[in-house]
Amino acid sequence: MHTNQYVYCYGFGLLSMPKFCPTCGVPLQYQNAAVCPHCGARTALAPEERENIRNPFFAVIFSFLFFGWGQWYNGKTWAGLKFFGAFLVSCLLLYIFSGSGQDFAALVLAILYAVIVGIWIFGMYDAYKTADRINRKKEGFFRKSFLFWFPVALAGLTIIFVIALFVSGIAGTIIPKMQL
Repeated sequence: MHTNQYVYCYGFGLLSMPKFCPTCGVPLQYQNAAVCPHCGARTALAPEERENIRNPFFAVIFSFLFFGWGQWYNGKTWAGLKFFGAFLVSCLLLYIFSGSGQDFAALVLAILYAVIVGIWIFGMYDAYKTADRINRKKEGFFRKSFLFWFPVALAGLTIIFVIALFVSGIAGTIIPKMQL
């Protein structure tokens, strides 16, 4: 059985000799031939099949803007809910410990901030890798999660609420006027 052979040629460096079929040993006409013309055996792995179903960079951007949004973009509803839930629980614990006057509260707050940043970074990483696996057809994709529009709706409702506060004049009573 023959394998690829290399020879050193002065002035040219390492040159590749002809590739041989691993089954019958016949030299192959082309260096990157996938099938032996003599016996029909496969000589190389087929190139990886890839489609652009999900854009990994969009998944990262969505996860950067809102916890779990990149997972919802990839159609992974439960994964997105796990990231969003972990974020909410961390924020709730942050709120609880920030009000306590305990000595250890500063350490707990530092740990909770690190956990939130860790969840955020891992969420972006997971969204990117999931989109990449979907594109390589290593993971199935049916459609975007129905929760994909939740952050958009939340932002829209927030904008409408703020506009309504200013239009109704309530904002002046909530936000104190600056003294000159």
